[in-house]
Amino acid sequence: MRLYKLDLLTLLISLFILSGCQTTDSIGLEVDPATDLNGNFVDTITVTANTVAEDSIITNTLTQYPLGYINDPVLGKTTANIAMSLTLDPPGLNFGTSPILDSAVLVLHYGKEFHGDSTSQFQVEVHQLNSSLSQSVGYYNTQKQSYNSTVIGSKSARFNIKDSVKVTEIVTGKPDVKKSKAPQLRITLDPNFVRNNIVNATTTTLSSNEELNKAIKGLYLTVNKAQSSGPGGIVFFNLSDSSRLEVYYKSQSGTAIDTTMHKFPVQNTAMPVVADFKHDYTGTEIQTQLNNPSTQYNSVYVQGLAGLRTKIRFPHLEKLKNLGNITINKAELVVYVIGGTDTFKPAQRLFMYRTDIADQRQFIPDFSTDQLFSMTDVNFGGYYDSAKKRYKFNITTYVQDIVKGKLRQYDSFIAPISLDYNRQSGPVVSGTTAGGAAIGSGKDGISYKMKLNIIYSKIN
Repeated sequence: MRLYKLDLLTLLISLFILSGCQTTDSIGLEVDPATDLNGNFVDTITVTANTVAEDSIITNTLTQYPLGYINDPVLGKTTANIAMSLTLDPPGLNFGTSPILDSAVLVLHYGKEFHGDSTSQFQVEVHQLNSSLSQSVGYYNTQKQSYNSTVIGSKSARFNIKDSVKVTEIVTGKPDVKKSKAPQLRITLDPNFVRNNIVNATTTTLSSNEELNKAIKGLYLTVNKAQSSGPGGIVFFNLSDSSRLEVYYKSQSGTAIDTTMHKFPVQNTAMPVVADFKHDYTGTEIQTQLNNPSTQYNSVYVQGLAGLRTKIRFPHLEKLKNLGNITINKAELVVYVIGGTDTFKPAQRLFMYRTDIADQRQFIPDFSTDQLFSMTDVNFGGYYDSAKKRYKFNITTYVQDIVKGKLRQYDSFIAPISLDYNRQSGPVVSGTTAGGAAIGSGKDGISYKMKLNIIYSKIN
């Protein structure tokens, strides 16, 4: 223990001596005075930025599923639909003797996000899939499912993801009671469909999840744009938290007849639940940029739901090597938002990552799955600052490694992610947030220019 203390003391003395032999300079603009190392700002590192279409994403295991339609004057049109299987609770259930269907309600619990105009009215429709979903297939967001055109359920509603609802709950042998339930969308299904496909189903159909979905195929949720109003929006549903089809019926048990409810949960861990979503940039500045990828524009774009990401490079960063032996004390990428309204708010959070020689996505050193040696989410940054209309990323180690030659610079990207993003999933395309933003590029001469601010110490 004494040796440990002696080694620590020696290390501290060495650091004090080393710090006394440094002269400090800096490159960058707009650095927080509280973190300024008494250097003089000389210049801003050049940043090039381009809008790039996102990769498609497999949607089988999303933590929340998108539904809706939105017409954003800047980011274009987005549509999102959900295809779902049902499960048995429990397998092998039966509806008793001479069951009489009362009603069937599809209950969908809201997730954590709604993006768009909260006053828009949506006509949500339920259809039957033409074929069941397979557990052995990965379904991409670009793969639209085939469904029957007949509407088997519909609901005109606003998506109120924070408002509880009053639900009549049946109690066996007692009067029904009204209770407040978590925010949810409730859609009554066509009784003929439920009666023919579920209540009067064979014993084989009700024996397992696989047999059930082989028979009924599954359900498809979409928004009828022609019967909806307003600019629209995208809502997310948590389909692993009590979302289900509730079937209410009467059957005879001995001499008593009472109303009973059977649950058919929607659970992507048991049977497939997938989403398809797409973006249409026709007539927007975005389409112009995608058609001309080598041109530098004043603004660039990011968008969730596998929409858009911004590719970033620092073409002259290696020139810092000409300054001699330096240490990067702080490197901060500042990204400014252009426009944004109360209706179409900028994405709440962006994420920054890099690619390697094989063009594979990698964490930058400042943020990785090894949380012991990387920053917390908050310190790394990427959260929207509504007061200053910007995002900031702390990328000190990333820049240091490039300057020191430990890491070769390929491309870096920023793109939206959900607020509860888990770094264990890696730097993947996000299908659980719909927000986006127009942001300033690194082009000179614009007031909202993207900036890389650097403070470094020159070591004698």
